[in-house]
Amino acid sequence: MKKLFTVLSAGFVALLALGPDPAMSAETYPNRPIRMVVPFAPGGNTDILARAVGQRMSDNWGTPVVVDNRPGGNGFIAAEIAAKATPDGHTVLVASSREVSINLGLFRKLPYDPEKDFAPVTLGTVSAMLFAAHPSFQGNTLRDIIGAAKARPGSVSIGTPGVGTPMHLSLELFNMLIGAKTVHVPYRGGGPLAAALLGGQEVKIGIVGMGPAIPHVRAGRVKPIAITTQKRSRLLPDVPTAQEAGLKNFDTSIWFAFYVPARTPKTIVSKLHGELVRILRLPEVVDYLENVTGVDVVPGTPQELARFARAEADKYRKIMRAAGIQAE
Repeated sequence: MKKLFTVLSAGFVALLALGPDPAMSAETYPNRPIRMVVPFAPGGNTDILARAVGQRMSDNWGTPVVVDNRPGGNGFIAAEIAAKATPDGHTVLVASSREVSINLGLFRKLPYDPEKDFAPVTLGTVSAMLFAAHPSFQGNTLRDIIGAAKARPGSVSIGTPGVGTPMHLSLELFNMLIGAKTVHVPYRGGGPLAAALLGGQEVKIGIVGMGPAIPHVRAGRVKPIAITTQKRSRLLPDVPTAQEAGLKNFDTSIWFAFYVPARTPKTIVSKLHGELVRILRLPEVVDYLENVTGVDVVPGTPQELARFARAEADKYRKIMRAAGIQAE
């Protein structure tokens, strides 16, 4: 009997390994709490997006939605958890561009495959970044920074939240396009960079996230220099884009999207997609996210997200290769 039980148990485990329960369908989904895995600590843009969406999803479906913050490890921790989860729609990765695009070029080996281990659901939000300066910086435009960098190579220092961040890659693209080298000053996150920029002693120029920067801009503690995306920000309409300053093809952003484990049934992906898009188009959600975090809310199809993430990965891989950026 014991041997028979062992054989049956092994067979059951093998069946589980094949994929989700065949009985699971869009009609029965969800039938237990949904976990949204977030690669960052509470309070950031990804967390705010997950909670804004999760609360309304829970209200509509009558199923708890739990935000599971798993920061650290360059996003590896959260991504690996989501990649190995049962593919039944009850685990959702709220990813940033780092986990599904930048890491592909930054690391020689990943504990997950962004394209093979995940199924795209929808893009959530896209946010510009901001070239910003301490008030003591004598220039007011990106052309002033470019002029100083060309006139005195190595004299212009620009801070970012760290190596391999979208801000750092934006800086490397900036250096490539102007044909001059600025000094990269990496900090351990956006908080330390903001503190240094506000102090104006360690560094006078930085590339920062739009949401965290806006209160300091409005208070006059930092000067906005240029927007990194192709279009101006609705929240800072008077600030020109880098392209307007003469840097053609300069277009970088921070974006957040929803993924589920690969092999999640298409009917479930479709139902989850419909609910996420419905929520992301609610006027109160759009207004909240745009005003609190400075993003554009841009839901779309799974196919559009797949194409966009692949194009972003290719773009950043080229920048990293040209700049010689490789994580250990």
